[in-house]
Amino acid sequence: MRARLVWCMIAVLASHSVWAEEICRYSGTTNYSGRVLVETRATTANGETSVDATARVNARSFGFIDWRYLYQEIGTWREGELQSIGVNHRYSVFGLIRRQQWDVFRRTPDGMTAYRVQAKTLADFQSKHPGFTGHWDPASFGHQWLRDYAAAPPERRADLDLPRTAMPPGLGTPLLLAFWWVRWAGEKDRTVPVFLPGFKRNARMDVRVVSLGVEAGGLLHLRSTVRHPQLSATAVSTGEAWIAPDHHLARITFEARGDHGSARGELRLDRCEGVP
Repeated sequence: MRARLVWCMIAVLASHSVWAEEICRYSGTTNYSGRVLVETRATTANGETSVDATARVNARSFGFIDWRYLYQEIGTWREGELQSIGVNHRYSVFGLIRRQQWDVFRRTPDGMTAYRVQAKTLADFQSKHPGFTGHWDPASFGHQWLRDYAAAPPERRADLDLPRTAMPPGLGTPLLLAFWWVRWAGEKDRTVPVFLPGFKRNARMDVRVVSLGVEAGGLLHLRSTVRHPQLSATAVSTGEAWIAPDHHLARITFEARGDHGSARGELRLDRCEGVP
């Protein structure tokens, strides 16, 4: 949950004309001997923008417990508003799978309607979602899965819905906001509405983003602050970003503070290819 909070439906384009495409890669470290890799793939076609962001975290707790966290958000926007979001969330300890789930949220007149695919074992997965078993292996993380989602079949999850009343303009999700939206945030201070897809409680929060000015090299320095019950009801968690004049995200840092500990990390841009 903490990792998901820290990371402040892709269109099938085979029959669409692609107008622009960009791939950016970031890498960095965290405490707990952590290594982090993030990749974003953004495509614009027929007035619709899709961004696929993946985060891979390998770390060690208490000096000997190796764990791996994989998290993916695939968002689609039209006219600046989020239309759908796909989330793939995987977690393993000592190489043993602890959690694997695939959620899809689609915008409707009532809000974001939720669907989920998950199981505790491969046998259970094969029984419940026979049309989706090819995506069980963690090695498939980051591969296209939305095209097979309807055949899974997914379970309708009304308990994960986000009502329309909780969807103000500019709504985003953590990973896509942190590595995509922030690049065009500008110097104006603002409060950003955030949807935490998959949370049964407290699925909405607001993040305050303020400008700390322009630094050497023309880098715009932004800071975000947030409180959330899954972290701490009192302590403030922060994230900072440095944006280049050409809208590339040069550097990002974070500190998630909880009641029983904290997590810190820093990532830097390795390279971007294509048109932003």
